[in-house]
Amino acid sequence: MPGTYMDRIRKFSFALAFYISLTLMAAAAERPAAPADVVLDEDAPPPGAAPIQFNYKGRERQAPWRKEAETRIDKFRKAALSIVVNDASGKPVPDADVSVKMKRHAFSWGAATRLPLLLDKPSTNNLGPGLPMPDKAAVAKYQELLVSLFNRSGLITDLRDDWSAVNQQEVLRAVDWLGKHDMAVRGYALVWPDWGHSKWAAKFKDRDTLNKEIARRITAKVGALKDKVDEWDVVTEAKNNVTSPNSLFLTAGGVDAMAEWCKVAKQADPKARLFVGDDGVLDSNTTPTWQNKTGKPTYAWNADIIYDYLQKLASKQAPFDGIGFGAHFKQAAFFTAPEQVFARLERFAALGKDIAITELEVAVPNPADEKQSQLQADYTRDLLTVFFSHPKVVEVTFAPVWEPEARKNTAALFRVDTTAKPNGQAVIDLLRKQWYTGLAGKTDPEGKFGGRGFLGKYDVTVSHGGKTKTISTDLSSESKPVVVRLD
Repeated sequence: MPGTYMDRIRKFSFALAFYISLTLMAAAAERPAAPADVVLDEDAPPPGAAPIQFNYKGRERQAPWRKEAETRIDKFRKAALSIVVNDASGKPVPDADVSVKMKRHAFSWGAATRLPLLLDKPSTNNLGPGLPMPDKAAVAKYQELLVSLFNRSGLITDLRDDWSAVNQQEVLRAVDWLGKHDMAVRGYALVWPDWGHSKWAAKFKDRDTLNKEIARRITAKVGALKDKVDEWDVVTEAKNNVTSPNSLFLTAGGVDAMAEWCKVAKQADPKARLFVGDDGVLDSNTTPTWQNKTGKPTYAWNADIIYDYLQKLASKQAPFDGIGFGAHFKQAAFFTAPEQVFARLERFAALGKDIAITELEVAVPNPADEKQSQLQADYTRDLLTVFFSHPKVVEVTFAPVWEPEARKNTAALFRVDTTAKPNGQAVIDLLRKQWYTGLAGKTDPEGKFGGRGFLGKYDVTVSHGGKTKTISTDLSSESKPVVVRLD
């Protein structure tokens, strides 16, 4: 057929280019660890390039890390649940029927969303460049999915963008929508310290006027959403500007400025938890930087740059509560082994702060391919297992979860019709089956019933002698026995 030969050439060229790009990234990921002040020359010969494999170390079912993770999960994410049933006079009621159903995880399982998906009549009819607005029926299904599976969300665009440039009334309405559906709200990027993401800052060339404007903006944004947004990323992706000449970050004063931004945010809403976020720690190893100040890009470890400025920030007693990690696993070459992910979390946990996974994505080139989709599902499951098992991790938030939100991004968990992809089903199986507690049975002769449950909110229903009573309770590591009186 005409054109068949050229089509084959084009397909071969594309496949070859894709192979080479992944191989180069895999090579970069294998560079040996270096302290923050060591520069690795980009012209140094790369390590031997390994062939690309759609796999990762530790994927096997009998991998030793799995048992260790499950032990930690049982220790840190569960507690003893004890029910005591008494009659109206306070005497124990034996042989009463007890049902215990989990309603909400204490752990934050989140899904970032977009403002038009939460409003009846949004002022915009698209979700972003190249992302048309789905029809109302599809949006309704998405909303039902969002609130049934997750307990946290955030407007990843509008709570990241310049506050003066967004429709503030719509943002408030969307945040209120989340609150009414019992979802905690994450706020993104009070300060994104580079001239490209903060174009408004271009006219402020000296430290004092720049920081005065930043403080004004933080106060306005956090103040407008006080008691509505319970956590903020005060700073995001500072690593890209730590050593770049003439960066907004350095112009503002570097870590000293960051500490002041945290103070301003804390003053604007003392109850909100504050995070300092960055990426490239869990999902890759190196990044181009201008560390040697010669104008020539070199390689330095993301983790070392980030750890260094966080350590300095903590030493200044800046009022931030946690560290946020974007986790963009977009290349199979950077599917970090689960044991290594845990080790990286451990390093930052030593700073004494909570850890939030703020933008989790696991992508493969072609999720229609059965092997790749299974890889995506397995790695998603294993990442969540590692995150949930670490005692300092308090949150995992996906971005995105629905295909209409994700232009040319295969990381979504759910298709257009909201049916689960294999990676989405893996999430459902963990959150609604494996890490879910449902107990049923009868009280013993002393009127007691119990077991172990995952930390969170529960409904407890007790029936005996024609009487039934349902109460709500919270299970925490400090919980005392729950007494149910059948009046």
